[in-house]
Amino acid sequence: MKDVKYLMKEINYSFLNLSNLKEALTHSSYSEGSNNKNYERLEFLGDRVLGLIIANELFLKNKNSSEGELAKKLSFLVCKSTLKKIASEIEIEKYLKYSSRIKSLDGIKANALEALIGAIYLDSNFEDTKTIILKLWKKYLKNINLSKIDPKSRLQEWCLKHKKKLPIYKLLSKTGPDHEPKFQIKVMVDTCTFSAAEGNSKQNAEINAAKKLLKEISDQ
Repeated sequence: MKDVKYLMKEINYSFLNLSNLKEALTHSSYSEGSNNKNYERLEFLGDRVLGLIIANELFLKNKNSSEGELAKKLSFLVCKSTLKKIASEIEIEKYLKYSSRIKSLDGIKANALEALIGAIYLDSNFEDTKTIILKLWKKYLKNINLSKIDPKSRLQEWCLKHKKKLPIYKLLSKTGPDHEPKFQIKVMVDTCTFSAAEGNSKQNAEINAAKKLLKEISDQ
């Protein structure tokens, strides 16, 4: 694992409390059976902080965009694929603590980036966090590709337009060991419009279910 001082240099921020940073870089698989904290609570916080900062930036810089257009841009900028790209750019995977049983870091990288944002916010303030986020997201804010909006956002848009309601996601099952779980999720719009799919996380299973349902809708 690489020294975190290089990560702090990469994001141009030095933590006052290193325990916040260490917690943000610790996956739950590493802390199994111990009292060590993992990044899940910070991920929750970072997700909300990121959403607010990006939404505020879009609101200020896109004065002629409608609410729907702003929502689409926000979805692209905070979706998992964008998060994974930015996480890879700062090489966050080199600083993570996780079990050797973990085979793929794709989903973990995105979650850890949100946790890192939460840790920065706790360690500093809103304005400092905003400065860091806008720097990391700079090229994505300049080049918003709406064709790459994640399936969940596209399905939500379709539902609001055609059904006037939001899709509902339901966990059907969780199988496998903690370090390699498998989730089955059902997404339902109404009794005639639904689909189910699996994934190695609830988020991925929801994305796969939304993607599958969108394909079924387009084939009708």
